[in-house]
Formats: sequence, C-alpha cells, structure tokens
Amino acid sequence: MFKTENLYQNDDAWKKKSLGNSNETIGGWGCLLTSVTMMLNGIGYNETPLTVNEKMKAKGGFQGAFFIPSVLPYAFPNLVYKDMEPCEAFPAPISRIDAAVAQGKPVILQVDWNKKAGVQTHFVLVKEKKGNDYILYDPYRYGGDGPGKDVLLTQRYKYQGQKLESEISAVLWFDAYGIPPQPPKPKVPVAVPADSMTLYVAEDDLAFRADPSVGGYLVKRLEGETKLQSLESAAVTKGKLGVTGQWLHAQDPEGKQAYTAAWYLSEKKGAAPATSSGAAATPSTTAATPSTTKKPLPAGALSLIPTDNIAFRKNTTISPETLIRRIPPTEKVISLEASAQTIKKVGVMGEWLNVRDKNEVDGYVAAWYVKYQSGSTAAEAPITKPPADGTDTVKTTAQFVAFRSEPRSHTTTLIRYLNLGEILSLADAGQAAKIGSNSEWIKVKDANKTTGYVAAWFVAR
Repeated sequence: MFKTENLYQNDDAWKKKSLGNSNETIGGWGCLLTSVTMMLNGIGYNETPLTVNEKMKAKGGFQGAFFIPSVLPYAFPNLVYKDMEPCEAFPAPISRIDAAVAQGKPVILQVDWNKKAGVQTHFVLVKEKKGNDYILYDPYRYGGDGPGKDVLLTQRYKYQGQKLESEISAVLWFDAYGIPPQPPKPKVPVAVPADSMTLYVAEDDLAFRADPSVGGYLVKRLEGETKLQSLESAAVTKGKLGVTGQWLHAQDPEGKQAYTAAWYLSEKKGAAPATSSGAAATPSTTAATPSTTKKPLPAGALSLIPTDNIAFRKNTTISPETLIRRIPPTEKVISLEASAQTIKKVGVMGEWLNVRDKNEVDGYVAAWYVKYQSGSTAAEAPITKPPADGTDTVKTTAQFVAFRSEPRSHTTTLIRYLNLGEILSLADAGQAAKIGSNSEWIKVKDANKTTGYVAAWFVAR
C-alpha cells in the first residue's frame, strides 16, 4: 500500500491557477501535477499542487501545460523517475503494478475519463489492490468523494471494457531513495577575506551546497563562467584548486554563501578546471576515445544511478577534452568492474568507475556521484519522426539538454530543456561538422520551428 493524503486538482485553493507555462488551469488539466504532488507527500515531502507547479516551472518541467515527469528528480532529488510505459494497444502489466504496490512504491496510471471514442487521458495514483481492482487516490473530486470512500478504478473509469488490463492506457514508474533533503538552518554570513581570490565556475550546472560534501543540501546550481568570491584565504584557496575531494567556501554574485567542488573551478573565466598546481588542466596523453570493442560485463554486474548531472569521461582526467557527455540522474550506467570492486568504490571520494552508458559507450564516472540502482530501469527515448522535407537532422543523446537562444551557458539564454531523443533540424550544412565536439555549439530548429543552439556533445545522427 502507498500511503498519502488525497489532494484534489479542483480544490478552491488552486483550481483557477495557471498550469505550467500556459493559460490552462490546474483545476481543468492538473491531474498529473496533483497525482505527483500526492506521491511526493507520500515519500516525505510537504507540497501542494501550487508549490510543485512553481518548482517544476523553475526547472523547465513544463512545455506549455504539458508536464514533463523526467524533470522531477531535478526538483525533488530523492525521487527517481524510471519510465512511462504506454499500454493502450495491449494489456497493462498488472503483475508488475501489483508487485510495486505491494512494496509500497508509487505508481501513477493513465486512464480514460470519458465515454467518447479514444482515450481522454486522466492520471491517478494507486493506493492499494482490492480484489481484482485498485483503490485510487483520484486527483479529481466528484460529489461524495472523501477520506472514508474508496474509489475503485474500474468502477469509476469503465469506458475501455471495465477490466484493469484494458482500462489502464499507460503506467508511470517511480522509486524513492532515503528521505527528502531538508534546508539547513540559516548560517551567520562569513566576511570576505581581504586576500580573497576571484574564481570562475568551469563546469555548467555545478552544485552549490550548504555543506562541503556531495550529500550537502543543494542550494542552487551554478552556470558555467559564474563569478565566485572565495571565503577562504588566498593560500588555502590555492591549495584546494584542482584537488579532487576539496570543497571551497565561496560567495556567488547574489551574495549566497555555500560550498562547491574546488576541482571544477578556474582562476580565469572560460578556462578549463585548474589542476592542483593552479595551472589549467591539459589533455591526458593517454586519453582514449570511447571504446568500440566491448568487453563482456562481469558476473553480477551492478547497475548504478547518478546522484547528480555527472560527467562521463574517456578517462579519469578532469578536462574538457576527456568529456564524452553528461549523464542525468534519470539514466543508469552498468559497472564494468567486478561487483566486489564496485562496492568498495561507490560513494568514495576520489575513486572512479569504468562504466557503460545506455548508448553502449564505455567510459568513466566519479564513484562519489553514483548510488546503487536497485532494480529501476532507464527511461526509453521517445519515438520521434524526422521532418518529412528531408532536412538534415540530429537527435539529443541525453535527457534535459539545454536549448538556448545564444551559444553560451547562462540563465538568460535558456529557451527550454529538450527530451532524450528529440529531433532537431540543422540550421545549415556547416553545422554537421560540429556534431559530437566537446567545445562547439550547433544552431538548430526544433519541431516548433524555434531557432536556437545546443551543445554539440549532446547530439548525434
């Protein structure tokens, strides 16, 4: 059984509020938003449809009124979005839903709320199994609904044969790890030292945390080239720059004070991360291209999930030249090392793991940024068709790829985030040569004919 309190999209407190970035209302179209809110509260959060609406908007979790579930882990870190499995054309996976519900895991179902032909989609959260039916947390309140009344799926949604196998047209799978991170108590601001050094963020989306560890509360993410002021002496700062495992106390342009990874900072704007000597990192002479000869997986190979938007590299050298791409927490990787060796490294600062990503590419990730996957599956790329006019196209190779108005990483340039596998048209033939480059931007158009730029290392043919 999954336990939470029922919330309703048509509650007077928010039913007339705008859903996402649209003119639609939560009361009219907020069933998935409200189902997700109930789910979040069941795993330890304290949210309303209004707060989740705003937090998802801030993370790019809406395309108009369309709610993007894969963005949820970026707003709610201990939640894992596993997949959305359509089953309109074939029987729903009842045995797997039953297993998840029996384990107390959250499952959201898509059903048909209207007797018109086709599926008029509505989303509901499963509470528990009852006989051959499911008791629901239904986000839409009908007359007579209340805490003492069980809402049964096939009794309320009965326009596709009145059987679970046919009434469920899609399943959204989730999981949760640990308890939600809690904001720390405000700290007394630290005075900027007289010999403070000015530093710059050398990696996009760098974590700015309340405490000096990967488990520290995430205050915000820093854009590449953000200017920081060190809150530690010049001597201490120089000793930490470029050293894996060292965290620097710093202040951002808004005056917020927190900690960030010293090995992703540079003394010069736009430069590569510093080395421990303070010099810019140089490409490794032993850098290898992603492996094309696949070594067999070891017996009992472990699946792992990133705890952050982590770098996937050709080798263990931190440098722009070794970066293959960034892997979001919505994907998984498979360790290519023996399970006993993997277990020793997971979560350990300074250790690296040789892994295989979902594209069958082999590389390395920081072991302190991954956790055990525990049976979840990576989200499949949505099926998208290339333009019919024969335009040269590429597709995104990661979830949550930034689509920008200018070829630079900054909050003011973000148009929206792109889904994994989204098809984009190249603006001109000259862009094709840049595909896969770790230092180039490609000018493209999306399906809505909006022109913008994407990082060349996040797209492929």
